[in-house]
Amino acid sequence: MRRFLLALLVAGMVGLSGHQVIADADVNSQPFQSSFFNQDSNDSNDFQFSNPSQRPNAQRLPIPENTPTPLEGIRWKKKNITIYMETDDPKLKWAFRDAVKKWNKTKAVHIRWIKDEDKANIVAADGDLSRNTTGNNGVGYTTSELGSTRTEYDPTTNTLHKATSTLDPNQLDYTNAEFRSEVAQHELGHALGLAHAPEYEHSVMIPRNIKTGITKNDAKTLRMLYAE
Repeated sequence: MRRFLLALLVAGMVGLSGHQVIADADVNSQPFQSSFFNQDSNDSNDFQFSNPSQRPNAQRLPIPENTPTPLEGIRWKKKNITIYMETDDPKLKWAFRDAVKKWNKTKAVHIRWIKDEDKANIVAADGDLSRNTTGNNGVGYTTSELGSTRTEYDPTTNTLHKATSTLDPNQLDYTNAEFRSEVAQHELGHALGLAHAPEYEHSVMIPRNIKTGITKNDAKTLRMLYAE
């Protein structure tokens, strides 16, 4: 059977997260669904696959277990990772650049900026992530995301092929610079292979009510993930 890529859509700090599968036409696929996170949700469950048997295997690229911050079971094949700046929003550009510096300080990976989008591993983008107003027993409510990350990977090798991290300028332009950087750190964490952390943990990967940037636990996890 031909190898195929899976596409994973991960929510940012606030909003709905889920997964999609992109496969060859002759492959029967089922969607992945992670936990629901938004401003009003009481669901504090960690990121999870709806069907554990669909988690990428580790036949060719071992993924560590019992890490301080949860993992999605995927990673880049090499520590040297390239990123392309697609957004023109100056505040979001600064947030992404600061986030890259912060992840590079962990010394687990080396992310460098390039000017060719086609050759980039990660794309730093902006977009409208707002949700439509919906109704629940006649009561309307709106959820929105600050950021989201979509990744493509080969499930037979756990190898990432492409990631796009998107920040919403409508939600973030009027927040402070430190917060925008922390949201970008969270999204790039997903692009590197980190999953959502439970609310009670000290991690930049908490999916809502962000309280911190990259922590020692996050750095330790990334070093374990990219250990030779």
